[in-house]
Amino acid sequence: MPIALFIALFLAAAAPQNALDSGQAAMRAGDLVRAEELFRQYLAENPNSGAALSNLGALHARRGQYAEALSFYEKALAADPGLAGVHFNMAIALGQMKEHARAAEHLRTFLKSYPDEPRAHQLLGLCLIETGDLKGAVAELETSYQLNPRDASILYALSYAHARAGDDKRAVELAGQATANPVQAKLIEGLIEFRRDRYAEARTHFEEALELDPNLVPALAALGRVELAEHNDAESIRLLTRVIELNPADAESTYQLGVLHDRNGRSEEGVKLLRRAITLRANYPDPHYQIGRIALEHKDYKTAAAELEEARRLLPDQEAIRLALGRTYQALGREAEAKKEFAEVRRLKALVIEKSRQRVESDSLMKP
Repeated sequence: MPIALFIALFLAAAAPQNALDSGQAAMRAGDLVRAEELFRQYLAENPNSGAALSNLGALHARRGQYAEALSFYEKALAADPGLAGVHFNMAIALGQMKEHARAAEHLRTFLKSYPDEPRAHQLLGLCLIETGDLKGAVAELETSYQLNPRDASILYALSYAHARAGDDKRAVELAGQATANPVQAKLIEGLIEFRRDRYAEARTHFEEALELDPNLVPALAALGRVELAEHNDAESIRLLTRVIELNPADAESTYQLGVLHDRNGRSEEGVKLLRRAITLRANYPDPHYQIGRIALEHKDYKTAAAELEEARRLLPDQEAIRLALGRTYQALGREAEAKKEFAEVRRLKALVIEKSRQRVESDSLMKP
């Protein structure tokens, strides 16, 4: 169901009273001043009308007043929680406000009622790209593409998500199907080279993309990661700071910038960024680990334990997390718990060694 149809759905959902009907007609005709007068007139007589409130939200969204639109959508849902489609319109408003994590939650709610709506899956995928949840983005964008394979607009977003997630083959396949777009093509080529650890080639592609579009956030973020990989911290900080200015919802860049600030002697600023990254993406273990590690280094063992325990909950098989937590427990005098963590570290190390051995043996068997 396309966006226009959702808007029409809410405009058509009104009760038959004349003021509301007339307001809808005025809005369709582009007379927003008259439409607002009529909607407010109806709302004065029917203060709990979800239809009138949602129409006022749509009206403000059309004017580009997204914060005001959001307020009316929230009131509409409070008046009538069954208006599932309002969640879609809220997601659009939040996306315009760069609040991609909140937009994603409303899209998930909307999809419970409309699971086969390709546009909602696509928008959710785009929101998840913005927050750095690449696995989730790929799943949503693939679903959208399966539901509507004629929509070429999804191809570059899907190709980009696959390239970021490490599936070069699928990224190239999808990019080849898309209409020529030199900026996007350079971006995807750069991501593939970056995944191959070919940083010089990746940098060239990202810089060429930025020559065509200087504010292309994915290219700025990718170039920042190239500089990070090559230990050019000052340049990486400059680039990632610019990324966050352009897209405050980018959880991954916020996280990486936090790590960089800590690494360069600005731990307080780094921790603030790491905590913000946690608010931008649900169930994100990496910032919890880094905050815990920093707290452990500063002998704030209570904070270290809390953060590392949360990181362990989210990522139980990560050696570094279990080792840091063991050291924290040791510092707190919790010896039994420390021993359990160190034993788990040894077990995880043994698993890695065993998997490597099996892989070597398998490769040997494949040789002629």
